[in-house]
Amino acid sequence: MADYELTDAALASLVGFALENVDGAQLAALSVRSVGKVFSGRRGKPIRVNREGEVLSVELSVVMIYGIPLLERAREIQRAISDTLIATTGLQVRNVDVVVIDVALKEGDAA
Repeated sequence: MADYELTDAALASLVGFALENVDGAQLAALSVRSVGKVFSGRRGKPIRVNREGEVLSVELSVVMIYGIPLLERAREIQRAISDTLIATTGLQVRNVDVVVIDVALKEGDAA
């Protein structure tokens, strides 16, 4: 049987692909010098995947569209990412933490 390895970058790409299928949310573009990074010590990556053996934990930062129920959409994101990772990798998903860092108007809407 052949050995294989899934890199963190490949896992993060799968998370990004899963998020693309959820309306009303998009991956956040974090600045390198964000205040949150300075105080929390977090790296400026919108997707973080931690792997412990055959178990994954995911944290991603998103921007939600104004007017959409945030909790409902966050749960939809969690399901989509978990289902995608399980189906494509066969690994277990312990948790998917969704951090809403901003809320934006839809394109074309007036402020």
